Amino acid sequence: MSNSADEDWLDEDSSDESNGHQHDCWTILVVDDEPDIHHVTRLALANIEFLGKRLEILSCYSGAESLALLSSRHDIALVLLDVVMEQEDSGLQVAHAIRETLGNHQIRIILRTGQPGVAPERRVIESYDINDYKAKTELTRDKLYTAILGTLRSYKDIMLLEHQRQMLAANRRGLIKVIEASASIFKQQSIQQFAQGVLEQLQSLLFFEQEALYIIVQGGIAALSQDGAIQVMYATGGYEPLCGRPLELNERLRFDESIKKAMQEEKSIYAADHFVGFFHTERGPVNLLIIDGPVALSNPDKELIELFCRNVSIAFENLMMNKEIQSLRDAE
Repeated sequence: MSNSADEDWLDEDSSDESNGHQHDCWTILVVDDEPDIHHVTRLALANIEFLGKRLEILSCYSGAESLALLSSRHDIALVLLDVVMEQEDSGLQVAHAIRETLGNHQIRIILRTGQPGVAPERRVIESYDINDYKAKTELTRDKLYTAILGTLRSYKDIMLLEHQRQMLAANRRGLIKVIEASASIFKQQSIQQFAQGVLEQLQSLLFFEQEALYIIVQGGIAALSQDGAIQVMYATGGYEPLCGRPLELNERLRFDESIKKAMQEEKSIYAADHFVGFFHTERGPVNLLIIDGPVALSNPDKELIELFCRNVSIAFENLMMNKEIQSLRDAE
């Protein structure tokens, strides 16, 4: 499967997890050069849960160390950031680097300082993209609890919006690929070329490497028990020798229930170990596409594949109509 930006649309909402870290907790990074601050913060936040998830506390003791960690961890929700560390403005430099160098605009930043005069609150809030500014002396356990849970709530909302934005962008890319694939299908001039084109374009959309069959069924469900009712128009992989000949019952046994269900319900079937795509047509035989292997898609991706199937049906109708017109011309 390609990893290009245009091919991320089927990676299905699966990019939530970064670097293998499971999102069963809210990850908070404490950046401070005083070990006692780390100890007190951990005690204050011990046994706290928010929306059913515990808090995971990470520690860094310098600005440089925190940036190194933040560049490799993308699951950190909140940074409790000391202002004065290696330098008087180390925390401000880190806050700027998080937004501008790392390009992380989702993570929440609470600045904490024991020397408010070094970095006046109004100037800091106006000049840096931070979410709160607290003097260490005012952060009692209750106030720290309130500040952190309020900030985590805003982080949750931001990440939900970001996820929705990514889904919209992915669906837009997917829709473009469906349109491009459909345009290619409409150019085919023969049934076999058409079947080959459908397999190739769907392979491009799904990025599947499994073997596949494009079949037509003459006579509806009742005809499935008859010899020669299913004809293989095109096939890939180990099924390639079946091209142009009937698909016998013993050759389709594993897919038979899905084939019947697809024809009965007139929709595509996603089974555990295969996919049967249904192409509805007003004239001619039923068209089915079988992919031998699991095809796991999100609901939006399934809708895009159904759109492609509908476009294939229209293309098939046009192909049949053109053949009828050509036959009439030849008969004149």
